[in-house]
Amino acid sequence: MPKEVKPPKEVFDLMWEIRIFTRSSLMLQQNISQEAGLNATDAECLDYLMEMGPSTAGALAQATGLTTGAVTSLIDRLERSGFVKRAADPNDRRKVIVSLIPERKAGITARYARLAAAVQELLSSYSKKELLFLIDHTKALTGVFDHQQTDH
Repeated sequence: MPKEVKPPKEVFDLMWEIRIFTRSSLMLQQNISQEAGLNATDAECLDYLMEMGPSTAGALAQATGLTTGAVTSLIDRLERSGFVKRAADPNDRRKVIVSLIPERKAGITARYARLAAAVQELLSSYSKKELLFLIDHTKALTGVFDHQQTDH
């Protein structure tokens, strides 16, 4: 029977730090969401819409991994709170396109701008080689998280 190779202590240290970072990130997202009168999932879907542009509920469901029913309820809440609007798809009247209302997202954008400035200051202290490593690491870690989301 082959001897099991135990990862070095640094692997566990890094996993611990990722856990702390993830938790901190989730709590920050929750706080920013609450300031805007949203729950964290709704706020994250606004982020998806900012990235994707105007989208159908089906496209949002596919991007987020949420059910279409959950996305419909989410869009209802975002529409009631004035963050999004629905419009008929000009190419297929059976579909509805969801779009952000730019004026409404301004407050959230300002809060994230402060965070982005602080993160940019931190990351600017790294060399190009370190930044390229961090980009690769972050993409790979995102892949692990995404795979866990779909592999249940």
